[in-house]
Amino acid sequence: MWLLQLTLLAVGAHAALQSLPEGEGKKVIESQCGSCHNLERVTQLNQDREKWDATIRRMVTLGATIRETDIALAADYLTAHFGPRTEKAPTDEVERTVKKHIEGICSTCHTASLIRETQATKEEWLDIVKKMNSKGAGLSDADVELLADYLAKNYGKKP
Repeated sequence: MWLLQLTLLAVGAHAALQSLPEGEGKKVIESQCGSCHNLERVTQLNQDREKWDATIRRMVTLGATIRETDIALAADYLTAHFGPRTEKAPTDEVERTVKKHIEGICSTCHTASLIRETQATKEEWLDIVKKMNSKGAGLSDADVELLADYLAKNYGKKP
């Protein structure tokens, strides 16, 4: 029974690691880290290069058999795919346009915190954006609507 459980655990860990992104160092992670850790454990740390290197070296002191040349390879791979999280890039054209207006127009006069802290309804945001546009923001009518919609969705009044 013990052997069956151990086999199932190993197969499960191996199957989870098969979904790692492609890249140089993936095989080292699969063979070395995957023998003790599941994918979730490895991918949730989101560490910088220095911390990944330290983590791998700590695992070596605990019994991992990673060659010195593979430590750098594994740390580079983990940093590239599971490094520190950064602010996500806009995912669609609407969001890119709105962020361009906020960063390029709104932020010339207003701080990001003022925009984030202002909680307004769609109508209130529309009034605010129209007022700013009348002061020279230079937005088209369509962009005024787009910006007001985005601001209301992301910085609307809390219930």
